[in-house]
Amino acid sequence: MPIATDPNLVSDNLTALGMNRELLLFAMNYDADKVESKGLLKRFKQNQGMIDIDIACAMYDAQCQLQEMVWFKQLRDKAESVRHQGDSLNGKDRGEQAMYHAPFDQEQIRLYLTSVPKHIKHLALLVSSYHGQPFSGVNAGELHVGDDEGNHLIDINLKQLPKDCQSLWVASLHREIDGWYLTAQSLPLSDHALDAAAEQVAYELARTLPSV
Repeated sequence: MPIATDPNLVSDNLTALGMNRELLLFAMNYDADKVESKGLLKRFKQNQGMIDIDIACAMYDAQCQLQEMVWFKQLRDKAESVRHQGDSLNGKDRGEQAMYHAPFDQEQIRLYLTSVPKHIKHLALLVSSYHGQPFSGVNAGELHVGDDEGNHLIDINLKQLPKDCQSLWVASLHREIDGWYLTAQSLPLSDHALDAAAEQVAYELARTLPSV
């Protein structure tokens, strides 16, 4: 199945895309049931029954070297320009109001783009299944990238990703003289560990740099 991303969105300036240039939101909602392990597996995987999906924003310099990452282990960068609003461990652990059908996001990262330090030239938006379970195991789930005025540029249905996909490079932003440019990626990554996935993205970003 195709990934539900705007096919006309390749890469463009946020202003040209009609987005708020100062604040971008990367958010996720999903619903999943616990998968019971059996036999000996139950002893060693007591905390791995529920799918735990995490979002992150990796921050790179001009040479595509990873400088910081905002994720469940670090909820803000040093400049507080990228802020994670908190980690949901299973899509259901924040009470009834945080359920999948609630009118707000279960996990959200807010990118205050005018405050991003000048040495940061690239941002990568990532999503990963913490225990390595495929995204297709959720009952329902979506990712979206938009602004605080309700405009969405990217919407991805987790159920429509490849069945074995455990980690995804959702989108990237790069800084130019006239502002930030957004590129939809929707590329599965080979490692579900977010720190390793961020390094994989660094390699891919470096490949696009002009040769000296």
